[in-house]
Amino acid sequence: MGRFISASILREMAKVDKTIVLDEDSVLTPSAKDLAKELGLSISKGRQEIISQSGVGQSAVAEKPVKPTDKQEDIQPLVGNKEPVLLNDDLKKVVQTILGEVLRPACANPKSTHVKGETVVIPPFQEVPGQKVGLVDVITAREGNLCAGFMTFDHSSFPWFLNYDEVDYIIEGEFVLEVEGKVFRAKAGDVVYIPKGSQVVFSSPTFCKVFYATYPANWADSSE
Repeated sequence: MGRFISASILREMAKVDKTIVLDEDSVLTPSAKDLAKELGLSISKGRQEIISQSGVGQSAVAEKPVKPTDKQEDIQPLVGNKEPVLLNDDLKKVVQTILGEVLRPACANPKSTHVKGETVVIPPFQEVPGQKVGLVDVITAREGNLCAGFMTFDHSSFPWFLNYDEVDYIIEGEFVLEVEGKVFRAKAGDVVYIPKGSQVVFSSPTFCKVFYATYPANWADSSE
């Protein structure tokens, strides 16, 4: 997928020139399109003008006429030098909804937050019965776009699939992490990064305490 051009990015570009040429694979977000009209920008992809200063791009008026016998699924998008075709209104709404979900931050109003360590209580992690594992989030999607918290392991282990990116900082003890066949043995002061989509096994042969940060904060809401 091409680069998303958000309203904030477009605003910075507009400070340089009111006529903006984007890469062919760039995608304007709905808020960026609204801003372009508000600022009277002319935006093109290559030689194709998509938004003019009048608020209507050349491609938007070049809609291919559809005969009554034509089927909507037979209408093809712009390929090479073929005539550009507008998406129908329903499909536009679907695309805008998907883009809105993809670009929506985990937290609408991030705020600076101070968590005092002396107030943190780490309860048992209920997802792994029979293991002495504790876990608590101290920063969530209510405060920011990433999540942070603490884990403890007492001669315990559990497997997990990460649908998010995670960074672990080992505060005390020995932390063992198995990721896709690789084993990392980390000690106090070490940092471990785990990419999204990893199947892992967390464990400790002794007692250990780990601080973690994950992105995005609302990973549990994802359908993947």
